Amino acid sequence: MHFPPFLQRAFYPVVLLLALPASAQTWELVTPVKTRSDLAAVHLRSPLEAVTIDRTLGYVLKTTDAGDSWVRMPYNMIDKPRALVMFDDEHGIIGADIGRFYRTTDHWNSYTTVILSGFGHAAQLSFVDAQLGWAASENGKIARTTDGGATWTLQPSGTTNAMVALHFVNDTLGFAAATGSLLLRTADGGTTWTPVPAPISASMRAIHFFDAQQGIAVGLGGEMIRTSDAGLTWTAQASPTTNSLLGLFVRDNLLIAVGNGGTVVRSTDGGDSWSAQTLEQFQDLYSVHIDPSGFGLIGGEARVYRTTDHGATWAPVQIGSYHSKLNKVSFGTDQLGASAGWLTMGGLENGVVRTTDGGRHWTNVTGGNAQWLGVHLRPNGVGWIGGGQGVNRSTTDYFATTTNHPGPEVAVRCTWALSASTAIMGGGYINGGCYRTTNGGTTWQQVLNGGNILDLWFINDTLGFCGGAGGSMARTTDGGATWTWIDTPSNSDINSIFFLNDTLGWFAGNGGARSTDGGDTWTLIPELPQFTMSIFFTDPDTGYAVQYSGYVLRSTDGGDSWDELVPAPFDVGMNDATLVDGALLAVGDHGDVFRAALQCPTTPHIPTVLQSGSTLCTAYRPQIQWYRNGEPLPDATGPCITATEPGSYTVQISDALGCTSAASAPVQVITTAVAEAAAASFVAFPNPTEHDITLRFTTDGPHQLLLCDAQGRLLRTAVVQGMQGEVDLHTLPAGLYVLREVGQGTGLRVVRE
Repeated sequence: MHFPPFLQRAFYPVVLLLALPASAQTWELVTPVKTRSDLAAVHLRSPLEAVTIDRTLGYVLKTTDAGDSWVRMPYNMIDKPRALVMFDDEHGIIGADIGRFYRTTDHWNSYTTVILSGFGHAAQLSFVDAQLGWAASENGKIARTTDGGATWTLQPSGTTNAMVALHFVNDTLGFAAATGSLLLRTADGGTTWTPVPAPISASMRAIHFFDAQQGIAVGLGGEMIRTSDAGLTWTAQASPTTNSLLGLFVRDNLLIAVGNGGTVVRSTDGGDSWSAQTLEQFQDLYSVHIDPSGFGLIGGEARVYRTTDHGATWAPVQIGSYHSKLNKVSFGTDQLGASAGWLTMGGLENGVVRTTDGGRHWTNVTGGNAQWLGVHLRPNGVGWIGGGQGVNRSTTDYFATTTNHPGPEVAVRCTWALSASTAIMGGGYINGGCYRTTNGGTTWQQVLNGGNILDLWFINDTLGFCGGAGGSMARTTDGGATWTWIDTPSNSDINSIFFLNDTLGWFAGNGGARSTDGGDTWTLIPELPQFTMSIFFTDPDTGYAVQYSGYVLRSTDGGDSWDELVPAPFDVGMNDATLVDGALLAVGDHGDVFRAALQCPTTPHIPTVLQSGSTLCTAYRPQIQWYRNGEPLPDATGPCITATEPGSYTVQISDALGCTSAASAPVQVITTAVAEAAAASFVAFPNPTEHDITLRFTTDGPHQLLLCDAQGRLLRTAVVQGMQGEVDLHTLPAGLYVLREVGQGTGLRVVRE
């Protein structure tokens, strides 16, 4: 554990935490999507609420804020989910491995399960109502249910090829696509299936029928085929892409297909004509769903994208973080921090992640493929990471960039940066001890011989401690140049060391102890549990201990007694934790970062308003109040409102702790006429933004742009060459703006935060 250096002062006279309702103190998973995540299906039941499945990691995820954040449901589906159908807002079914089906009646707050023996891995589901449906498997099996998936009956398909698409028009007419460019048709509810001669050279991956006669299918290589005779014959249609299309959404005349290479194709005339865009070239997309309001989500390979304009434009709202065993976390300021991770077995990867907003969001950092174990940051941005076989890198900008250095032959488990030139690394098993550099990492000298060092803590730039396996501990009084071993009353591993000042300190591991004389003597703390991974105090009385399973204890008497403060989440392993601006931040296995707010932040949160036509939404919180022109709107206390009159709309929210946010950036509603926006010629991200905004066009440049305010007044012009460029917004006041391309009839709303 590395407590934020900006909190390293001699004494804290103020107790940070007052009595709070127990229900307010819960962990929030802030990295729900990983680099290994495959979000195979997504379904919205309102503009803000949606559910998706991660078929690689085996989780069900739910959002109540249009994809900004997700809750990982408290169960791990060992038989990985592969297909999802929701019959209504509450009832749904998932097809999974080995013929298992999960069923819910409460929007996946709970589920029941059934197995169809011999079915194999489920690949596709299609239901015509809440009772009658079909499933297709990877080994060519098709099964039918008449009771919502409680029981199933196998049907002969005539093939052992893997099923890759399934669609039933009604209770008799259905279609199944399989690998090998095979398209099957049934007219008797699946009792018999016959191949359909179709002008295709690749497998169809999604099928939809508008009525009993008219249908469309998309597939590999971007192929599109259509039928007007109930699927007896099909004709090829020109496609805007050669990338494979893997998922298809249809509502009335709006069609959106997604696929390989970040491909999104869209039609607003029932599929007669299409436009195409690429979100990210190397990220595959699997599923898309649009709410009637115009809000929608795409699920894909380590990505979630959101639209607020019926799919005309998309912006990323979740970028997969490293699927890593995060070992240590450190903050330089209350906003800027980093965590180091490792483990290359079982589909995990080495990685470093960083945050610039106090741990609410994390991004992956390129640090080289090393087993990163230790990390430390100073308030000025100087920091160090270390890992297996002595690998280490330094930073001067909070790990936005790093510099590689040679290192000693030791597994570095913890680091401490004293300056840009001087740093300490501790570790083991071979050549265990502490190492020091005074020349910016060019060379390292072993300054403590022996021990398997797991944690470092410096009170200032001269006085510090290290501890590790078997209860070993050492002290330095000269900035790590020399060390002296200290006797401790424990032979259990020391995972975490914390000193509040030069006399008062604690350590924890399998139990813990306290010192009141600068580490000369120690008194055991019997109430600390085994596998305590992090311990820290905000004043001589108030302290926190975070256990590996994730439950948090708090002491108000210096460590003599402890009470549970935050319950453990389901099925996690937390390896380190710290306190940042009134919130606990914990990092752990699988790249998990958890956040638990314990008090109101120093700077109030600014909520985000999403707009789709006259629909305005914000993230759900216990208390919400909407305003128009600064006046509260009566009864406008839900997450979404319809703007019935022109004006300036804002929102304020309060969280479970009673912390009231600042007002959101104003959204100017000029007209309340509701009409679907035509597709803009470009996408913009990030949106909202604090500084620059990146524009990505569907055609090559040059592109002449007009930047207007919310009232349509021209502010400036710009020209972007090629298919991508940036527009600088940092000099503009916070608010809503419109970017238009000359010669195009549509504009794109952008928000400057």
